[in-house]
Amino acid sequence: MALVGGGGAANTANPAGTGSSLNYVGDHCYANSGGVDVDNSVTTMLEFTTENIYAMVDMTVGNSSGSGDDIEFEVLINSEKILSFGVSSSNAFPPNSPTLLIPPYSKVTITGFNLSSSSARQCFVTLAGRVYA
Repeated sequence: MALVGGGGAANTANPAGTGSSLNYVGDHCYANSGGVDVDNSVTTMLEFTTENIYAMVDMTVGNSSGSGDDIEFEVLINSEKILSFGVSSSNAFPPNSPTLLIPPYSKVTITGFNLSSSSARQCFVTLAGRVYA
């Protein structure tokens, strides 16, 4: 299926794995951070720059620790914070995952920060959505 409005090529460099980039498949996109150890310093989990498209993506985060630590996730677009929320290990997946509108040619950074301790806790971020030309 082609992008709405035409154009666009699939990025198949990492079609099924994890990494910090946004992958394109037809008119869809996704990113999987994989397990990232997040301690009490700001830790980049995903970072990429979009192409000449805009994207509507659903964001899901997870905290695999049973320690009770609270993890703060932040989304920055072009170095401007657009979203910040916390997730406790007692609620490993928040009940309402945010939907992000990502503009063309935007640098997107998603970070994690352990609010409760200096211990590293394994966390995850996934994005899945649709791209538009």
